[in-house]
Amino acid sequence: MAPTVDAVASEYRDTLIIGRLDIDKNPQTVSEYNLRATPTYIIFRDGEVVGEMVGAMPQATFVQRIFDTLK
Repeated sequence: MAPTVDAVASEYRDTLIIGRLDIDKNPQTVSEYNLRATPTYIIFRDGEVVGEMVGAMPQATFVQRIFDTLK
């Protein structure tokens, strides 16, 4: 998924902020968000969690699910 995430981050850089978290170096964040699987994508709006996606998916699906969640 890394190439997909990188491509989406580049393509939508004026619209979205996409970050990564090294779960091995940030166990407190893993615990705080109760992450059980990787990859997990948490979608925030105005600092609040508004959605979550788990698992690999095609780029078009990834983008569509992000924007569907942000509607």
